[in-house]
Amino acid sequence: MNHIIDNYIQIFEQLKKELKWKVSDRKILMMIASLYAMNQKEFQFQRFLQIADEIKSHAGSFSYMKTESRYTAAAILDVNYEDTENKVSSLFAIYENMIKEKFNRGIFSYAAALVLLKIAGANDYHSLIVQAKETHNAMKKEHPFITSAEDYPLAVLLASENREDVIQRNEYFYDQLNQNGFYKGNNLQFLSHILSLSDEKQEEILARTIIVFDIFKEQGIKQKATYYPVMGMLALLPEKEVNMEMIRDVFDRLNQEKHFKWQKDINLIFAVSFYVKNRLKHPNITETSLYTTIETILQAQQAALAGSIAATAAASSSN
Repeated sequence: MNHIIDNYIQIFEQLKKELKWKVSDRKILMMIASLYAMNQKEFQFQRFLQIADEIKSHAGSFSYMKTESRYTAAAILDVNYEDTENKVSSLFAIYENMIKEKFNRGIFSYAAALVLLKIAGANDYHSLIVQAKETHNAMKKEHPFITSAEDYPLAVLLASENREDVIQRNEYFYDQLNQNGFYKGNNLQFLSHILSLSDEKQEEILARTIIVFDIFKEQGIKQKATYYPVMGMLALLPEKEVNMEMIRDVFDRLNQEKHFKWQKDINLIFAVSFYVKNRLKHPNITETSLYTTIETILQAQQAALAGSIAATAAASSSN
C-alpha cells in the first residue's frame, strides 16, 4: 500500500506544479492523482495534457469539457485505454446519444458516459443508454426528492447488470439500513444499489454492511453519510479481507500530509478505494465474479466523485 500512497503524493505534487494556473481546486488534482496511483498507471504529464487538449478540441463552446473537468476526464481515459484519441470521439458520441434520450446536459452525463464507455466497449451502447434512463426513472419514482443527475453513473452501472429485481433489492437494503442507524438520502441510495449488485443472500450482505458501519466507529472514524458508498465496497469483500486498521493507517497518513490535511472526507474515500483496489489482486477475489463487480463499482464511484468535485468547483468559481 505504501508505494500506492507514495505515488499518489508524487503525482499530486507534479500536477500542482504544472497546472497551478489552470486548475483552481486542489481536490481535482487529488482526484486525478488518485486515478493514476490506484490503477498503477505510469503518469506521463505530456500525454495526459495531450488527451485533455484533445477533449477540449471536441467540446462545444459552452461545454463542461471546456472547463477544468476535462483534466479529470483525460485521467480516466488515460488509465483505462491506450487508443485515447478514438475514445475521446466515442465519449462525445455517447454523451450526445444520452442527451437525445433525455439525460440532462452537464458534468454528470459526461461522468456517466465515461462509465458507459468502459462497460459497453465496442458493443451497442444505445440500448444500454435507454436502459440506464429507464433505471434512473425507476430510481426517481421510488425516491423523487433525492434522485438527481448525480445518480447517472450509478444508473448506467445498474442498467449494465440487467437484473429485474434490482430496484426491489435496493428498497430492502435502503429500509433495513435506515433501521440500523444509516441516514436516509442519496448516499444511502448509492450504498443500497451497490449492495443490490451482490449475488449473496440479502441478509448476509446486510449483516456485513452493518459490521463495517460499526467498525468505522470502533476505529474512531465518523460514520458520515459521505462514506456510505465506500462502506458498501468493503462489505462486498469477504469478511477476512477487510483490515480496517490498515485503512485507518492510510487515512491517518493522508491527513498528516500538508497538501491533504484539510480534505479528510476525500482522504477517507481514497484510503478505502486504494485498499479495495489493492485487495482485488488477491487470488481469492481475482478468480470470482466479485472482481468484475467491484471493479465496475469503483469505476462508477470514481466517475460520480469526479463529477461532484467538478460541479462543486464550478459552482465556487461562478460565485
